[in-house]
Amino acid sequence: MHSDAVLHAANQNSRKDAYPAHLLHMTLLCMEGFDEPPRKLIEKTCMVAASIHARPLPITLDSSGLFGGKKHLALYPAQGNLPVTQFSKVLRRALNRHNLPNFQVADATPHVTLIYGCGRIETLPITRNYAWIAGEFMLVYSHYGETRHEEFGRWSFDPDAPPFPSPPEQLRLKV
Repeated sequence: MHSDAVLHAANQNSRKDAYPAHLLHMTLLCMEGFDEPPRKLIEKTCMVAASIHARPLPITLDSSGLFGGKKHLALYPAQGNLPVTQFSKVLRRALNRHNLPNFQVADATPHVTLIYGCGRIETLPITRNYAWIAGEFMLVYSHYGETRHEEFGRWSFDPDAPPFPSPPEQLRLKV
């Protein structure tokens, strides 16, 4: 994924470097904006995250597009990703129960941003799906504008955890 992004960036007129491979991530939600890591909030959030039991998440990214006001090139699943969306809701509810701040990212489509601030750029041609099983989730503080993340917690998913609840469906009656 990263090497494809590096090659794609090098072939564009408005060249921007691809995001560093070790910082590629899928953001599920944000706590708030802070000038420095909020230590007490991080401590409480770590306790809540440690209490969450969820299954590993299958991830498949099969499309590319421009996100964030068409400023960033990202990979995303064209048909969405129900398990990721369900886990994000579990996480939000857990934080809400403990009165911790959180909000969904502006674009709720699960995605991985490859190039930030790329301006006019063609989407990345997808010749194969990028797929893996996410075995963990993390709490990071993103140092805005510094291309740097500070990790504060990492939790493994549990293959034996109960399945996510099925999303509600409208009752369909034959007419």
